[in-house]
Amino acid sequence: MFLAIIHMSKIYNELYEKISPGSGNVDKSRMLVNVATFPDSLLHALGAYSRVLKLLEKIPRDIKGIVISGMGGSFIGGLFLQDVLYDTSNVPIFLVRDPILPQFVDSSYLLIAVSYSGNTEETLRVFGEALQRKIPIISVTSGGLLQKYSEKNSVPVVSLPQGFQPRAAFPYMVAALLSITETITGDVGLLKQLSECAENMKATRDEALMKTIEDAKDFFSNIEKGLTPLIYSYRPYISVGYRFKTQLNENAKIHAFYLDLPEANHNEIMGWRQEASDKFFATIIRGSQEQYYMTTRIEFLIKHLEANNIPTINFLPEPRYSGKKICELLDLVFRLDLISVATALKLKTDPTPVDTITKLKKHLEKHIDVEKELFPQERP
Repeated sequence: MFLAIIHMSKIYNELYEKISPGSGNVDKSRMLVNVATFPDSLLHALGAYSRVLKLLEKIPRDIKGIVISGMGGSFIGGLFLQDVLYDTSNVPIFLVRDPILPQFVDSSYLLIAVSYSGNTEETLRVFGEALQRKIPIISVTSGGLLQKYSEKNSVPVVSLPQGFQPRAAFPYMVAALLSITETITGDVGLLKQLSECAENMKATRDEALMKTIEDAKDFFSNIEKGLTPLIYSYRPYISVGYRFKTQLNENAKIHAFYLDLPEANHNEIMGWRQEASDKFFATIIRGSQEQYYMTTRIEFLIKHLEANNIPTINFLPEPRYSGKKICELLDLVFRLDLISVATALKLKTDPTPVDTITKLKKHLEKHIDVEKELFPQERP
């Protein structure tokens, strides 16, 4: 164990220096280390949630659909799950990023309320509405009001570990959601695939970390030129593209924008003109699940970008994961998370703090007493 710790410390130091000399001093809360231990977190989460079946024994199995409510870093796990199950499961996955629960959701659906802090107003409002409408609920949280009122109302809680930024708890949210889904829907094999991928990622981590930074040189160069990334991906890589956008926002504190294909080819493509070449660059996330009709569209898009002198970056999963959807998704998230943190460090920005979001939360708390509004009868 001691030798393993020394080895990892050496790898982290080498990685910091490869990104930018002295960047370890910028990363005060060691977000880079959190990203590098992504495979370990997945494996730990799988162990923690292996007994989720007993926790959920009161939840009906013949549900019509799963509704996942979450915001920000607590939303991305649901989008990942939707990518995984989109073309294989008979149980539809609906995502809610609003403070309102859709009217079609009734007691034949399952609501999974995801809030890392447990105090996300939008998720609490959906949770409160689901309680009133007698909809089965599972809460995924590390505490806060969501845990408090779940326990008061006998709602099962899948607990997330405390002490993370919500975005950094992604491995635990993914493992929790896959565990719940496999238990409820009977889509057996999800957790086994997740475990095999995590083991493989852990075994090849050192190489992947260094190679990722090397492969991202063109991306870093475009950022350092002041260009803004416009990110594209397609099903089943929508969660990866959206995650990369939000990770650049929160870790590097820069603008980044995302739209999925083929939708982007029906509107956004018109904005790629010569005049955009000194403002933006395109980043396309691809994988082995790419159908020929998507390849045809992307080939046209790339030629159009090149004709207008728009820098274009492609990111693909490691070839060894080809044909393994969950592995490709996890590999891409792992490496793009690393790139987002490395981007922050190259810009001499500490990736962990999210000061503006913290200010927003304080502003909302000052003007909105969500506990008093939603649970007036249950307060002590």
